[in-house]
Amino acid sequence: MYHIAIVEDDSTDRKSICDCLERYGRETAREFKTTEFCNAVSFLEGYTPVYDAVFIDIQMPYIDGMSAAAKLRESDASVPLVFITNMSKYAVKGYSVNAVDFVVKPIMYGNFQVMMNKVLRLADNRAESAVLKTADGKIRIALDTVSYIDVLDHRVCYHTDGGDFTVWESLKEQESRLPSDKFVKCNNYCLVNLKYVDGITEGNVLVGGTEIPLSRSRKKEFSDRLLAYYGKYL
Repeated sequence: MYHIAIVEDDSTDRKSICDCLERYGRETAREFKTTEFCNAVSFLEGYTPVYDAVFIDIQMPYIDGMSAAAKLRESDASVPLVFITNMSKYAVKGYSVNAVDFVVKPIMYGNFQVMMNKVLRLADNRAESAVLKTADGKIRIALDTVSYIDVLDHRVCYHTDGGDFTVWESLKEQESRLPSDKFVKCNNYCLVNLKYVDGITEGNVLVGGTEIPLSRSRKKEFSDRLLAYYGKYL
């Protein structure tokens, strides 16, 4: 089941989107759960990254859709985002917040169908993600963007393409949630995403421009797991 957020101040347009989703679900044998918001303020308050896609109107009272999307991206960088608009020229601005597509009112099912095919491909591809409880609230990150995870000052830090994020949990807890064929310990305090490994020296794993200590006791297992990863994914 896919969970869709609809942020739209016009009840008629919200119903139109729900009707399109219902028809699309029947035709593709997919199930959708929708949560409706009549403005962006209620959507952003206490936002948790549980949605598979977000539809948001560009022109709304209190906070416009573009500003709301920029705020959304602070806590959920990868959720597929679709703008709803009366004028297609406004949708060009959506690239600044990594919008997938836009829907022009009045909503026509044929265009909606093409857009949904694209949205669900992205939603399925981002299945490997993690929701982190940080000091600033919950955020969702794509595991594919994480290069390594280590322990710093009794906190666990995720090093990603989009910056570093710390959580008040143990490394062991993180390891239990991550795909074991992609994330491997190189020492007691660090998990490495094998995708980012550039090489292994006598005592280090090279991850980008960072040298991470590789313990003697883990060197053989790490090397074997790295070779298995190459065989499976490269």
